Amino acid sequence: MRFNQLRRDIEGVAQKMLSQTLKKMERDGLIERRAFATVPVTVEYSITPLGLTLAKKIIEITHWAEENIGQVLAAQARYDTKQQVS
Repeated sequence: MRFNQLRRDIEGVAQKMLSQTLKKMERDGLIERRAFATVPVTVEYSITPLGLTLAKKIIEITHWAEENIGQVLAAQARYDTKQQVS
């Protein structure tokens, strides 16, 4: 995926933050960066096999959060109520 496409797809991300994050992810071996000799230079990013293993875990956590959001919100409300009484 190209940088500008990523920037459009990730709502509210600043260009500098996206660039820094991509560099860190590349350093960690989670993504691969490829530059093509065009004018201007075209850069594409792709996920690595290591990145895919992390993505699977993130998907599992996302599903857990979606399934349990009601219980989390209820626990927060109970906690907040106790804090107001104390």
